[in-house]
Amino acid sequence: MHELTSRSDSGGPGVWRREPDRQLTFAGQAASIGVLRDWAAQHLRMGGFGYPEALTEALLLCASELGTNAVRHSRSGLPGGVFTASLWQAADGVCLEVRDMGPRPGAGSGPRIASGAVPGLEAESGRGLGFVSALCGGRMGGTVPPHPRGHTVWCELAAGGPSSGEGGGRV
Repeated sequence: MHELTSRSDSGGPGVWRREPDRQLTFAGQAASIGVLRDWAAQHLRMGGFGYPEALTEALLLCASELGTNAVRHSRSGLPGGVFTASLWQAADGVCLEVRDMGPRPGAGSGPRIASGAVPGLEAESGRGLGFVSALCGGRMGGTVPPHPRGHTVWCELAAGGPSSGEGGGRV
């Protein structure tokens, strides 16, 4: 497993320095994941940048994974829990950040991207952040080390796609 990179170490969304364009707090329930996706899709359309459909689809998949992780693997998914999503938009891409309430009692240290051995077919978890990393060309990261009061995981998608070499973040 690889730890997620921090913003300052990655050269990525640390340059998204302004306040997010949109931010919303969601109930820490599975039903909130669809609401998160709808919220993100609505604000991508309203942003006026005319992003390619592929970027929108990729961002919605990333939103599902990051929101699901917050609900399944953190205190956000316990009774009364919440998670917060933030969205930044620019002509050359978007950045999504999900902040949860920190590790569940007795849980591990926080989000990690699987490397090396792939989880077995019967495994119910362990692939998601790797999938997000692939969708965004590795432009993702999180709090390192995770803060006991909450993890933050972000991903950035370039309007030209992950292999275009055109990074977002020039806001």
